[in-house]
Amino acid sequence: MSPTSRLYDALSEFLSQCEIQWRDARHLQPLCWMRVGMIQSQNVHLNGFGVYVVSRAKIAQSHQRRFCRWLSNRRIDVISAHHALVGQAVSGWKQERLYLSLDPTVVWNCFCIVWLGVVYRGRTVPIAW
Repeated sequence: MSPTSRLYDALSEFLSQCEIQWRDARHLQPLCWMRVGMIQSQNVHLNGFGVYVVSRAKIAQSHQRRFCRWLSNRRIDVISAHHALVGQAVSGWKQERLYLSLDPTVVWNCFCIVWLGVVYRGRTVPIAW
């Protein structure tokens, strides 16, 4: 068994126990593969995940299109799923001191995106935009 599939199995088991309400059980698979891709590649870009996905697809664009379709699927509430996962992670830090990060970013000199995150092990986990 490869490390990627072991990670996938562990993530699948963990995410199926979360408070996320899935309309279709098949919606969980792309989320698990995206998380595997993020963990393995240490990157959040969709085009870098294909190397770590185990499937019949041979072209990297196939994985990228699959993930884009999942993210734009109206039947999946990505934001509530994200909040459920972050809420579950943060709930385990009850006795720990939380460091918050506020990051304003100007896009195309006309939009300002501000997001709030929790700093954990040198990384920031976004909470709200």
